[in-house]
Amino acid sequence: MAITATAANAASLNLRHEYVPESGDMKSAHKDRLLMDHRFANGIGISAEVKWGYNSDGLDFDNMKSGGHETKVSYNYKLTDTFTLQPAYALDSNSTAITHKLDLKATQKLSDDWSVDLRYRYGYKNNAESSIDSHYNQLNLTSGYKMGDFKYGIDIEYKFEQSASSGYDGDNQYLSLVNLSAEYSGLESGWRPFGEFGMVAQNTDKNEAGKDSYEPRFRVGVKYSF
Repeated sequence: MAITATAANAASLNLRHEYVPESGDMKSAHKDRLLMDHRFANGIGISAEVKWGYNSDGLDFDNMKSGGHETKVSYNYKLTDTFTLQPAYALDSNSTAITHKLDLKATQKLSDDWSVDLRYRYGYKNNAESSIDSHYNQLNLTSGYKMGDFKYGIDIEYKFEQSASSGYDGDNQYLSLVNLSAEYSGLESGWRPFGEFGMVAQNTDKNEAGKDSYEPRFRVGVKYSF
């Protein structure tokens, strides 16, 4: 989960499938994404993420659609052997909007196996189908712990929306996500399978604005570094 500057180049692939079950007026959804990133020896990192989904609420490969793409540039500034700051900028684009994301992440390495991150994000969305743009602030507290060939993580996300109409239960400040993850790195091939389970604030009532319920989200995927 934590990324620190290294003395050598590092690149990785991350292929992930996501499933959100049906709840209320919210239909079930399958989504996929492929993330490719590279970290140079000087601490600069670049990444590209392509996303796709499905026109139906099932996993129908004949009805796939683009989910947009995201590009990101970041820099790891290692203040001490155990503390790293990472400023970053990401451009997330799809058919309905372009979102600019400005991040600042602090990583504290507590031991060789345990790290904690705190990330602040400012997001600004330019809507293509509306003249009304929006913005948000977001905090993510994450932690990862390695035990042998297994790595476990938690991500807690808190959001400050522009208005209560896009928040949770009439409040523009709300807990947006709690996500648990597990990863296995013991395969000789170098591929690392992983799984995630999260509870996400969702809008399950089409007659109400904003989020009204916390619903489960399941993710599985594989990673590879080279």
